[in-house]
Amino acid sequence: MIKKQLQKTVRKLVDLSFKEDRISEVSVTRSIKILKSLPSSEAIQALSEYLKALRRKEREHTMYVESVVPLSPIQVKKMKKIVEKRVKITKVLVNINPEILGGFKLKIGDEIWDESISGKIMQVKEAIGGELT
Repeated sequence: MIKKQLQKTVRKLVDLSFKEDRISEVSVTRSIKILKSLPSSEAIQALSEYLKALRRKEREHTMYVESVVPLSPIQVKKMKKIVEKRVKITKVLVNINPEILGGFKLKIGDEIWDESISGKIMQVKEAIGGELT
């Protein structure tokens, strides 16, 4: 288990690694140098925690979109604009997934909006299954 003081340092370094909700390469390099200077057993654990936290924080500002067909830049821009009323988006990743049948899935951090046909079918299936038991 990572020591409380080390956890605090890692959290602070993660926060300092972002400028305007974007990863700053210079700050990340500086943070890694700081963590590498720790005693080896602490350094390994701290670097591991730092990288996990860095990825976690980056996901909070990344919008993942799945759809059956390619989305136009205008559609992606509209989605981003709506989402940015709640959270600043710094990166958008779009994936084509024919298994969702239609509509789209949108993920930001731990939140998922499933507006896909397959998602709606699952909701109906769960509702019907819940009434039968």
